[in-house]
Amino acid sequence: MKWKSHTAIARAISGEMGLPEDLERAFCAGSIEPDKRPDLAFRTSRSGRSYIGRAPHHQPPTGTIMAYAWRARRAYLDGNDYWAVKSIGRALHYVQDKCVHTGLGGWRHDAREDDIADLPPPRRAVLEGIGMAECSPAFVRECISAVRPRRDPRRAMYDATLYSSAIFASVMGPPEIEEKFFDDYDRAMRGHRLRYASAAALLALSAAVAATLEEPLFLPLGPLAAIAVVRMDPAYYKARDRAEWFGLQNGRR
Repeated sequence: MKWKSHTAIARAISGEMGLPEDLERAFCAGSIEPDKRPDLAFRTSRSGRSYIGRAPHHQPPTGTIMAYAWRARRAYLDGNDYWAVKSIGRALHYVQDKCVHTGLGGWRHDAREDDIADLPPPRRAVLEGIGMAECSPAFVRECISAVRPRRDPRRAMYDATLYSSAIFASVMGPPEIEEKFFDDYDRAMRGHRLRYASAAALLALSAAVAATLEEPLFLPLGPLAAIAVVRMDPAYYKARDRAEWFGLQNGRR
């Protein structure tokens, strides 16, 4: 998208969220900053060679967007609203560019961005995005994954405004977590500890089988299964990330 579109979306969100003028300026500045000071990311050439280059804007790495969302959330919790809105502005730049279908080989890129630049951000999309927001990193990631490139300029602007508003409201959501979370976190922690016990049992079992059958090939199976048991625990990792989202240490204030 053109700078005009990025800043228009930032102002529309700012107006509904009641940002003061200085923070609105910082938000707008952040929303165009990736074009001025590009981010770096791992890229793959057509020959399959990996290299570090400029992060793509229309197919951005989710990790790049999430890194800025996390930076914004931490700044917000620390009371540094300026860096919070500046960082979320950078994150939303990529979300908005991702909404634009560039055409085969990028040949429709400029024409579509020109058409989008003539459109105002729909207020209905801002309100819908703010209304559906959930204050969690999982929600932000879901929004990023849900974004699709749109050929229709109006749909592209609507989606860019919708998801930008939802992500902004999530990052700038309440700093305090609901009391129910602590029970959920303790439950997830207990389950995760049991997985370590299961992992230890798998290690012992693979060693015992290898010794009994005198077959060393069974030895690597235990560590692989143990790692899988510990790592495949979405409830724990979701609770851990949500705790960090609210600035909690070990699930506690």
